Amino acid sequence: LLYTIKFEPNIIMKLIRTVRTHWKKSIFFSCVAAVGCNYGFNRYKEKLLLQQYCLAIRHHSLQRMEPERTVKQIVVFLNNSAAEGRAAKTFSKFAVPMLSMSGVNFVVVPTSYEGHVASLLKYLPAQTEAVVVAGGDGMLQDTITAVLRNERCKHLPVGHIPLGTNNTFTRRLLTGVEDLSHVDKICQSIISIVEGNVEKVPIMALTPATGNTIYATSYLTWGAVKSSLDFIPKFWWCGGARTLLAMLRFSASTTWPCNIQTKLDGQGVRELANLTVLPGDECLMVQTLPPIMDRLEFLQSVGVSVNEHRHGSILDKLTNHHPPLYPHPQELLIEPISQGKFFIDGESVDCRTIKIKYLTDTLSMFVPKNPIPRAIAEVLPEVPNSLQRFIHSINSIFS
Repeated sequence: LLYTIKFEPNIIMKLIRTVRTHWKKSIFFSCVAAVGCNYGFNRYKEKLLLQQYCLAIRHHSLQRMEPERTVKQIVVFLNNSAAEGRAAKTFSKFAVPMLSMSGVNFVVVPTSYEGHVASLLKYLPAQTEAVVVAGGDGMLQDTITAVLRNERCKHLPVGHIPLGTNNTFTRRLLTGVEDLSHVDKICQSIISIVEGNVEKVPIMALTPATGNTIYATSYLTWGAVKSSLDFIPKFWWCGGARTLLAMLRFSASTTWPCNIQTKLDGQGVRELANLTVLPGDECLMVQTLPPIMDRLEFLQSVGVSVNEHRHGSILDKLTNHHPPLYPHPQELLIEPISQGKFFIDGESVDCRTIKIKYLTDTLSMFVPKNPIPRAIAEVLPEVPNSLQRFIHSINSIFS
């Protein structure tokens, strides 16, 4: 370019004239170039992150073993349909290299329908030391329920490789660490599995009046807030404004008031806008949103708060507004009067009388310890500072 400018002084004037004449095409191709540059930079950063994590986990495969010890055997249940069908590609790109470098023996078993894990656990090898879930919230809830119902497998620790859209449970474990990318979360989850960082985690046992018990790690919710969040994926093309537009779309398409009626712990009928229950550190945590009578009240009380947490998890959007969560004893009885659906860890269940019990010593899971966010300059030593600043500005525009 410098050679051309040196021997053709009018090249800059020609460029300005071209941009002025074809300004629509210039803006379009500039945006395409910016998006392509942003995409390429993110893929390059993911590649270097994966290299660092593979080198960090390699020392596990180089450790000496006692003659009587055997290599750790794990079974990975993979949900191919998670993250709109991208889970299998993400697993082979990031998880398989990490597991291969760690030196553990692993078997990947794809699942194809809800409840498939329960039937596969019947054929689980006797030497299996851990069960790992590769998927989202729904796959984790399905697997934990199947493991705890199976007497032969309920003692096994469960690991989670977050490949879904929300990954609420992993976000809950990594609270306070905001700079972790999805590659960091996947790799640090695998490191916790390889190192054997097992802890008892609080969960909820949900027993309906008729039917089997369901186990949940993250939340149960019912009402207008969750219904409004279902509109967010439809506005994926709106970038950072999609959450606000989803709130407006829901408020415009709903007949008001749209409150729910239920009984809690056998008390009188209560009218609520939304009900959320999740396992806390010592007991159940409950949030009851007062009745909302019209669209304006919904946008003022819920829409603004949800939009402020548009980059957070679904649990952030559900619970980070007034009124706050309050502690509840170990059990809660919900007797719904209105029709609708409960959403349990992202999976919908028809509303019916359900008893929620808080459990602390039932489930063992692999938990990441001391996750450390990595700065771009630390991860990308080969990239010049000027290019880093340019890419950072593009990232800020498109986020």
